[in-house]
Parts: sequence; C-alpha cells; structure tokens
Amino acid sequence: MIFSLAKNFLISRKSRTILSIIGISIGFILLISSNILMSTLEKSNEDIIKEKYGDYDIIAGYQTSSSFIAGNELAKINKLENVQTTTPFLYPYIGNDNPYKKELELQPMYVGLKDDSLSREHQFTKLSKGDLPGEAEVVIPYSWAKAKNLKIGSKLTFPFPPNKEKTVLVSGIMKKNEHLHSVVLFQYDWLANATSQNGQITTLMIKLNDPKMKGEVINQLKEIDPKFYIDRQIKMDKEREQLGGLKPIVQGLNVAILIGSALLLISTLQMSVQERKKELATLRLLGAKKTQIAWLVIFESVMIAFASAIIGLFIGIGSSFVLKSLVTNISGIVIEDIYIEWQPILYSVLLGISMTIAASIIPAILAGKLPPIQAYRQSIDTEPKTRLILPIISVFLILVSIVLTFLNYIKIHDIKIYILSAAILILSLLTGISFLLKCAVKILSFTIRPLLKQYSLLAGRNAIRQLRRSIQIAGVIMLGVIISIVGISVLTIVRDTTEESILNQYPLSHVIDSNSEYDEPGLPLSFYQQIEDIPGVKSVPVYKDLLVFTQNFDESNIQKNAKLMVYNVNNKKEVMTGLQGVDFQKMKGSLPIKVVDGSIDTQHLNQGGAVITEYGSKVLGYKLGDVIELISDTEVTFKESKLEYKNENSKKQIFPLKVVGIIKDYPMEEGPDIGIYTSPAFMDKHFKANTLSEIHYKIKDKNFESDIENQVDTLIGNQTSSKVILYNRQIELETLSTQFNQRVAILLSCVILICLLAMIGLMNGMASSLRERSKEFATIRALGSKTGNIIRLALAEGAIITLGGGILGILFGSVLLNQLLLSLDSESINFPWRIALICFISTPIMGIIATLVPAMYLSKQNILKELSDS
Repeated sequence: MIFSLAKNFLISRKSRTILSIIGISIGFILLISSNILMSTLEKSNEDIIKEKYGDYDIIAGYQTSSSFIAGNELAKINKLENVQTTTPFLYPYIGNDNPYKKELELQPMYVGLKDDSLSREHQFTKLSKGDLPGEAEVVIPYSWAKAKNLKIGSKLTFPFPPNKEKTVLVSGIMKKNEHLHSVVLFQYDWLANATSQNGQITTLMIKLNDPKMKGEVINQLKEIDPKFYIDRQIKMDKEREQLGGLKPIVQGLNVAILIGSALLLISTLQMSVQERKKELATLRLLGAKKTQIAWLVIFESVMIAFASAIIGLFIGIGSSFVLKSLVTNISGIVIEDIYIEWQPILYSVLLGISMTIAASIIPAILAGKLPPIQAYRQSIDTEPKTRLILPIISVFLILVSIVLTFLNYIKIHDIKIYILSAAILILSLLTGISFLLKCAVKILSFTIRPLLKQYSLLAGRNAIRQLRRSIQIAGVIMLGVIISIVGISVLTIVRDTTEESILNQYPLSHVIDSNSEYDEPGLPLSFYQQIEDIPGVKSVPVYKDLLVFTQNFDESNIQKNAKLMVYNVNNKKEVMTGLQGVDFQKMKGSLPIKVVDGSIDTQHLNQGGAVITEYGSKVLGYKLGDVIELISDTEVTFKESKLEYKNENSKKQIFPLKVVGIIKDYPMEEGPDIGIYTSPAFMDKHFKANTLSEIHYKIKDKNFESDIENQVDTLIGNQTSSKVILYNRQIELETLSTQFNQRVAILLSCVILICLLAMIGLMNGMASSLRERSKEFATIRALGSKTGNIIRLALAEGAIITLGGGILGILFGSVLLNQLLLSLDSESINFPWRIALICFISTPIMGIIATLVPAMYLSKQNILKELSDS
C-alpha cells in the first residue's frame, strides 16, 4: 500500500517528478560516461606511453665498472613474484672507477644488449634505419650518421681496452634525439668478449606483471642488494600519472555531481512533504505510524533513483560514443575504440543509487516527525527556527580557521596546520549554512531595496520563509562556485609554475646544432646573422669551444667529495676543461645570468679576462682576480699514460686569463660546470675560433611560427654542410597546454552540470513555492500592483537565493584556495578576482533564469479565482 501511495504521489506531481529525474539523471550520465571515457583514455594512453618509452618498468644494477649483478642475484630477481621477464645490459667502461677512462675520454658510451623482445623496448633501440647489432656490428646515433656521412654497412674502428682496437660495421642508426648523441650499441656477448668481461651484467631491464607493484618490487631489489642503482622510469610514470592524475579529479568531481544530485533530491522530497502535509496528516490521523510515513518518502526516492539510473546508464553509454571525438581533441590522445569495463560501471550505478536513497533519509525523518494536527491546519512553512548554538559554533570555527591560517603564515609554516584550518572551515560551513545564508539574504534584500523599493524586503522575507528549501539550492550553488574558484585557480597556478619552470630550463625553444666534431669548424657567423635577421626571432649564438688543460692548478683546492678528473701533464696534475667565447651582451637579453662576484665587462674579456661559474670556482679553487694558465689540447700529446708537450715551442703557447667575473650558472650548460668563458673577439684573435657550435632561438610571435620555421629550414638547407640538425623543445610546453586544457574542460563541464542541477532544483522549488503562495500574490495584484512587479518580486527572490549561495561560495572558496596554496608552499596570498567576478555576475542570472518560467506562469493566473478559493 505504501509503495502504491508513493507511486501515486509522484504521478500527481508529474512536472516536479520529471524535473527531479532529469536532474538526478544528469549525475548518473556524467558518472557512467566519465567512467567509460576515462577507462578508454587510460588504455589508449598506456599504448602511447609504451610506444614512446617502451614496455618495461625498471632498470636495476650498478653505475660502476667494477660491480656486476651476480648469478645468484639474477636468479633471485627472476624468481620474484611480480617480475615477468628481464634482459641484461653491459656497460664495460661506466663510472669514475673505470681504469681506462682517460683512453676513452673522447669515445662514446659503449652499451651491450641482446636482440630480444624486451631489449627492443628501450629508447636506445628505437632505430630510424637498420637493425640491432650482431657480432662485430654497431648501432650509432643519428647525429653521428649525419655528421660523418655514415650509412648502413659503413666501417668504424673503436678501442676496446685492455684488448686491441676492432673494426665493426654499422648495422643501424638511432632516431633523431638531442640527448642520444654519445651512445653506441653492440651485441651483448660480442662486447663482453671484446672487453674481457664475459658473463658480466651491469644493469638489468625488468618488466613487471603489474606496473602498480613497482614500489614493492623496488623494495625487494633493495633487499637483494642495497647498493643497487634503480631507474624506476620516472618520466614514464609521470606521463602515466598525468592522465592517471585526471582520474581522481574526475572521480572527485563525479562525487561533487552526486552530492549536487542528492541535494536536489532532498529539496524535491522536502517540497513533496511540504505540499502533501494535509495528506500525510490525514494518514497519521487514520492510524499510520511515523515509520510508515518515512518509508513512503523513501519509496519515492527509490523510484526516482532507479528511473534516473536506468536513463543515465543508457544515455551515459551512448554519450561516450558521441563524445569520443571531442575527448580526443581535448586530451590529444587518439581514441580508436570505446573501452567499456562493466564492473566499475555497475559499482558506479550502485553508488549513485545508494547516495540518492541515503539523501532521502533526512526528509523522510522530518516527514515522520510532522505533528498531524499542526500539519493539517497549516500547509505553508514558517521561517525555520535555527538553534542559537549552531551559528555561534559556525562563527567560532570560521574565526579559528582564519586565525590559525594567519598565525601559520606569519610564524609557524606547518603544512598540516593549513590542512587543519581548511577542514575547520568546511566544518563551519556545514554547521552554519542556514545562519550564513539567512545573513546573506538579509544583506542582499537591503542592498537591492532601491531596485524593487517596497518589494525588496518582501522578496528577502519570502526567501527566508522558504529557507529550508533554499538551503539545498544554495548549497549546490556554493559547491559549484567553490569548485570553480579552487579548481581553476589551482590548475592555472600549477600550469603557470610548470610553464615558468620549463621556460627557465629551455628559455630558447629551438636549437640549430652544427653537429660538428670538436676539432672541426661549426656554423659561420653569416648564417647566424641570417637567422637573427628573420623578423619575430630572438636568438643567441653559442661559439665552438676549445679543449684546454690548466697549467697552474693546485690539487689541494679540490673539495673532498668533488668528482673531478685530473691528468698528468708533464709530471704535474692538471684539469681538462673547455674555453669558450660568449657574447654575454646578446645572452643577457634572452637568458638569466646572475653575477655572484666581479663583473662581466666585454672590454676586460677582450684583453684576456675570463668568467667562471660559482661551482667551477669552488671546485678548481680559482677566485676573483686569480690568473688561470691554460694550454690547448693541440699542444700536448699522450705518451705512456701521461701528457707531454709536443715540442719546445708548445711551452710558449701557455696563455694566462684573469678571472674578472664569477656567475651562478652558465645558461647553456646543464648541471655542474667548470668551463672557462671569455669574449668571441679574444678567441678569434688568439685561436682563430670564430664559428658556432649551436644557435638557440625562440619565436616571439606564435602567429608567424609556421612561416619562420619554413625560413629557418630553407637557410639550413642552403648550408654546404649536411650535418646541421634542428631540435624543437616546445613539445613539453605543448604537452603542458594539452594537460591544462584537459583538466579545465573537465572542471568546467562539471561546474556547468552542477549549475544546471541548481537551476533545475530552483525551478522546481520556486514553482512549488509560488504555487503555495498564489493567494498572497493574488492579494497583492488585487491591491493594485502591476503584473510586472509580481514577476520582478519572484525573480528577485530567485536571484537573492542564488546570489547568496554564490557570495558564500566566493568567500569560502577564496579562503580554502589560499589555505590549499599555502600548504603547497605558495609565497603569497591570492584572490581569484576574475573567477570571483564571473561567479558574482552569473549566479543571480542563474536564479533569474530558473525563476522566470514559474513567475510568468504565476502572473497569468486568474486573480478572482485565487481569491474566491480562499
């Protein structure tokens, strides 16, 4: 009987029931479609990651030439439960302990590998031409092939100490890669034999059964040998997490949508109870129990939930196919087929139904507690009585949260306190939403008095009278505003910070590499001038450097832990470094150069001055004003494992440079740098070194990017040398932009859906509220008020409710945003005024749109009929 009554009650209010089902169905549609699309994106992205980085998970082993993975260690690793397969790598001359490092100083890194399915997943093995090496064969970098005009089948000779040199054939050429220019590949067993390291394994490439178990396997590897160096493929994980990072965002927003749907249902059921007070009271007077009344309301929610779930399931699956191309454009990931995992979808549907039914408990309990006599005599709510203790607690918690945040910002600087402050603020919102909304409504009704004159107070009073219904609607609005402010602001700040980091690392996004040997001329200055003359290009030249040895190095200055290699030059320990001409004036305009001591003066550099880095100063021991004596590597030669002057004239080729400036870092070098820098004019005068190793440039106006790139390609093609290679470093920025667009699109979609839910709820609520108060409005019209005033009064009421929720959302969202940013080490307080302004303008418009239809319907009602019915 109760189920039948619930069904009849829903049918009797078809319009409200349909709006409720539509609103809650939106939550289910988003839940189902996002689940399917995320699963599809994950699968497609995983395929792309495997293609880009390889289908493996860990590389473990050593970075020294004296340590190898023993046979028993290899057996233990292969027996680990989560290890699927492994393949060995041999690095015969790796590490500072390599006894043949001096002989191989100018040689590339030798890598031995096997030609199996797993080794083919490594980036080394991604070839542009040819095959992996067999016996007496080698794979070379792309830059080598272009610089030396090498082809498949070309012959090269390499030293293999302690054994003799061997000649090998080129079997393959790697793909173009700026970072793979000094690695050559040999067949594993052949290289082991050539270097007398048979049976040795330097590192092991590992593929797991489940990548999620990587942390556990790494711990197990550390137990086998704590000295293992482990490369856990962080870049691969980060790229996987970039999409995987979307999953918790999408799941969190799905929960927010479900909460909005639940609030909508609560509002709907409360309206249902309000409108049927007399019917419920009659049932109570006829003997119905409180629990039966409560179950009546719950059965209504069950029917709404299942109807919404069925609609959401079918539309959600269908919309996944419709949105496939849109998701591809937003994510940048090509989706071939939609991938549906039924088990998570089932769990999502059950979660949505459970939350929807759980949301009905509050109005069900209120309906059961309704006094039958009072309900029978009164059909319209009075202003709800708020317990005094709750507003006091709410205000107290707000003050505690703000004071804690301020004190932590000024003195303590503890991340946990910011998180605690945010939790306290959310708790204050939950306990005092009714009080806070009432205050906002009263302030707004006073503010808009000049617009509606005597009706402003009536609009505010009506909004407060319907506060029990308005709380849920305002809550949904607040939810949307807080998500907008916190979400978009955090994403924007993260995007800007990451972009700044990338630009600091690569301030000039394009690199033209001469790809020439150290003893060969590079690009002519005329070529640089042609690049510089292209409109919209900002460029910096990098001159060829000269290999030099110090002649007055004091070994006692070497720091204890400094990784510095010294050479025996005429029975004295010296350091090999690079001497390079630098156009500091040109560089300052595009790259950050921080002077730690002294100055960078071109005139002093032309007269024999030098600039070194702060790291170089500490490691080499040279200070400001010191003189560094240098000799070119062309004036010395190896004799019996030591360097000696070529002839008597070489002693006269020692030249002094005075340190006139110390800089923090040299922008063109990554990591520790002991280079010595002077002016291009000095290098040209004394060493005839006036060609360029590289040209770094960036395009100032993206609108002309395509034209500029075509002009650069033409200039490169006109060079007599075919060695030149162009690298584009903008890929990271493009990836960042794509990731930002993904998250913002998802976030805005969810906010729009939340706003839609709020509008549906408000439309439903206002229709019910205005219908209940039709006699009041009829009386106002009978007293001479115009129809337009009645409409404005209703619209003002709707605008006050949504604007009140919007203002509270802006205030709470801004505080929560700063608490979150401060917990992430932000150095300043931020107010998202752009987003706040958009929310401030859009929230009342939402209220007006949602109220317009019910208000227009009310204005057309027959006055005499409404009054005669009273």
